[in-house]
Amino acid sequence: LEIISAFKSQEAIRRADLVLLMVDGTQGPSDQDARIMQAVLEGHKGVIVVANKSDVGGAEIPEYRKTFREQVERVFHFFTDVNVVFTSAKTGQGIDDLFEMIEKVSDQINFRVPTSELNDFFFETIRKTPAPVWGVTNVKFYYVTQTYQRPPAFIAFANHPDGVTNSYRRFLIKHIKERWDLHGLPIRIFCMKSRRGSNEE
Repeated sequence: LEIISAFKSQEAIRRADLVLLMVDGTQGPSDQDARIMQAVLEGHKGVIVVANKSDVGGAEIPEYRKTFREQVERVFHFFTDVNVVFTSAKTGQGIDDLFEMIEKVSDQINFRVPTSELNDFFFETIRKTPAPVWGVTNVKFYYVTQTYQRPPAFIAFANHPDGVTNSYRRFLIKHIKERWDLHGLPIRIFCMKSRRGSNEE
């Protein structure tokens, strides 16, 4: 667990398993915050946005929370489902919520799914919405497995991994998050060439 501010180094992010990104609740996330978030995602770390000074902004007012969330999704447009907790260091408001979120995200970071269950879900998903055609060839998946990385990452083996577009990866990640309640985590899916696919070709 590492609390990250604008003055923390890349080394601090590298050491962390879960990053708390402190954001001024009266201002919203800044460009500097966006750069830190990019570094956190590149390091494949769990992250929670902590909106401090929320007592000034009005954390109990739904409109304030809605506006702040919209700011988060605009500035962190590359990671819009990040978890946000509203706190106040001055009043102690939201601290219990923060510790609850830390516990939840820590559990998510260590999530593992049985390979058979993962493949059943994966193939049901791609049956309903197949991958786009690559050139004149259909992209065919053979199996998927979870790596030992934290937060969770997955490897999907296919005949043409280069044909798995970024948008289709995002589609798969979205469904994985929904199925196992992994919202707010930087899930990764890697695609690799299957030997089986090579033999078939």
